[in-house]
Amino acid sequence: MRIDDFYLSENERAALLSYSQKDTFPQTLLIEGGNMDERTDFARFIANMIVCQSESGKPCGKCGACIKCEARSHPDIKEYGEEKERYTFKVELSREIRSDAFVIPNDSDKKVYIIKEAQNMNDSSENALLKILEEPPYFDYFILTCSSRSAMLDTVLSRAVVLSLGFSEENYDGEVLGLCEGIINALCAGNELIMLEKLAPLADDKDAFLPVVGCLKRSFLEALKFKNGAAYQKTYENSVKTLSNKYSVNRLYSLITAAGELEANFRQNANYNLLVTYMSARLTDAVK
Repeated sequence: MRIDDFYLSENERAALLSYSQKDTFPQTLLIEGGNMDERTDFARFIANMIVCQSESGKPCGKCGACIKCEARSHPDIKEYGEEKERYTFKVELSREIRSDAFVIPNDSDKKVYIIKEAQNMNDSSENALLKILEEPPYFDYFILTCSSRSAMLDTVLSRAVVLSLGFSEENYDGEVLGLCEGIINALCAGNELIMLEKLAPLADDKDAFLPVVGCLKRSFLEALKFKNGAAYQKTYENSVKTLSNKYSVNRLYSLITAAGELEANFRQNANYNLLVTYMSARLTDAVK
């Protein structure tokens, strides 16, 4: 298989090639979209890229690792879960993965865990898995597949780079992008008063809240890609450079989590005026 066999946006294709060329794969990837077979095939393709022994053009299809991947016999690639709509991913399975994750690789210098149809995890399973995703051994890589990121806990999403099969990129208009850039500049300057001023337009426009928070979340994710040396979406370039110059990878993860919590609060019908005010404090707390 080749990367062109999968329906990816140009941005995500470039990011994946960059990870491969620079050997900077995120330790947690989440694949959404497509159908179950497509998600599993893509997860196996990425796992092959990670363990391939070639210096370039991964997967090469010729090295010992690639041959074992083709035969589905590579000892350092493990698959968990079932490709079934109603399969229940039990907490015991997450604990098994967590325990095995500390065992050093066999053939390779990396281990890859493919967790299929992760949307079938209950909260207990996700939280058990989160413990290893937060601080994985340096040799471990996790590839989760799911129908949609919306089915996953925000705490898991905050630790993952999402790749979408057959989904288009979010498009935000100039007004939303400008507002987000202003909020990010105020955040990075440590000026909460200016941030409150930048948030003021949201107080009179409830419909703008989710697009703005979504745009912020995307900006934090693109900055994380930039920090990891991967390709990022140029639409967010100004914010990406501002954020990456100011914050560490862990702070960017915290900001992604904060944005996810704000989205959840809005959908839970929290008091809107208080939520807009809280937004400033929540983002500020995320980078302390």
